[in-house]
Amino acid sequence: MAPGAWAVIAILVAITLIVGPLTTLKIISNRRKAAEPAPPADLLEPLLRLLPVLAQLPDELRERHAQRAAQFLAGKRFVGCDGLQVEDDMRIAVAGFACLLVLQPDALRGGLFPAVKKILLYPDAFLVPVTEPDEFGLVDDEPQERIGESWQGDRVVLSWRDVQAALAGDEVNVVVHEFAHQLDDESLTAEGAPNLPDYARWAGVMQQEFERLRRQRRPRLLDPYGAESPAEFFGVVTEAFIQRGAELAQHHPKLYELLRDTFGYDTRDWLWPAAAPSGA
Repeated sequence: MAPGAWAVIAILVAITLIVGPLTTLKIISNRRKAAEPAPPADLLEPLLRLLPVLAQLPDELRERHAQRAAQFLAGKRFVGCDGLQVEDDMRIAVAGFACLLVLQPDALRGGLFPAVKKILLYPDAFLVPVTEPDEFGLVDDEPQERIGESWQGDRVVLSWRDVQAALAGDEVNVVVHEFAHQLDDESLTAEGAPNLPDYARWAGVMQQEFERLRRQRRPRLLDPYGAESPAEFFGVVTEAFIQRGAELAQHHPKLYELLRDTFGYDTRDWLWPAAAPSGA
């Protein structure tokens, strides 16, 4: 990846994915629940129970978050894979995490994650066939184990066990990471960024921090996986902002301030106590 990746703002990227049928999975559809939006008032209690850090948001933002979560639940279909029964708390937890990324008043200019039509939930990490050749032009015969995927077609795939871990305070937040990729995909003028009116500040800070991560042998805070590309860096730093705000503010103050201003709230005082959603 070229050092000036974030500075190239005027490049348009269009990728067409051919999505084959998932013939090897036992999929359980939850169409009825996905079609019935829960009123925001009914969502406030379960959202606060599952994500108690929401109590740190100003009242206006907390109400907006519930509204966005209700819209998310009304418009996205949840599918349980490998026999997983999708329950209400699972859907609300995913919606709660994803909607933390769209709380700015103008965040829905293109809709609420408009490309995502369904969320596939696996009980645990899942295996994915390798289709892309490596640097030597070879394709691995062995499938790769993953905890999440973001498709530019119509879906996000998540490991429920890893969603639970994030609820309990793990530094990895697979929902935030994959939906950061969705925001990135919506931005056709930049890689590793959401839609912004001006990318000058974003490009400067993110490029500097990206290069810093690539130089570090043992990063103190950020997952080394973020050094793979600007897109993965955006996912990794967004996870850190949500799960480890105080540490991000301490060790990467400019990066923290950029994300705080982009998403519209402060996470330095957020604490993640253990949560126990149903279906565990």
